[in-house]
Amino acid sequence: MKNYLVDSARTASNTYFTDKVTEEEVRETFENFAATGETLDNQKRRLFYGKGDALSGGKVDDFSIENLNGNIVHAIYGLCTEAGEISEAFLKAAKTGEFDKVNLKEEAGDLLWYLAMLFRELDTDFSEVAETNINKLKARFPEKFTQDNAYNRDLDTEREILES
Repeated sequence: MKNYLVDSARTASNTYFTDKVTEEEVRETFENFAATGETLDNQKRRLFYGKGDALSGGKVDDFSIENLNGNIVHAIYGLCTEAGEISEAFLKAAKTGEFDKVNLKEEAGDLLWYLAMLFRELDTDFSEVAETNINKLKARFPEKFTQDNAYNRDLDTEREILES
């Protein structure tokens, strides 16, 4: 996994294009995302931990979670709720001028826990997913990150890598 950290830096962009996105837009988007994360966390507690009162009705045509793998659904809920908590950390840092690294590591650990749940159900592991992801990114960015390669992706080649 240490190689993954090095390889991921090779394919990352840390350049801000502030002429393309305003700070107001960033703040509003992350505030909405954080609020959605809280809504999902409330649903997760009711759905998987039985917290709250029983409900009735609410069926939707062409949509049902009842026959889906519950561990995968739980993992997806968890990943989304933890990402919402990371967005809250981002909002706080934008106000204070610095990240709470202890909190970010804690939230990242929670994300790893939900990824572990997902990977168990997909019969894979962190190393396999990391290796496949880096191989896909190396195909996309043969030397290093470029805007051109980010926009002009060979989706067929990437899919072949993901399926191999």
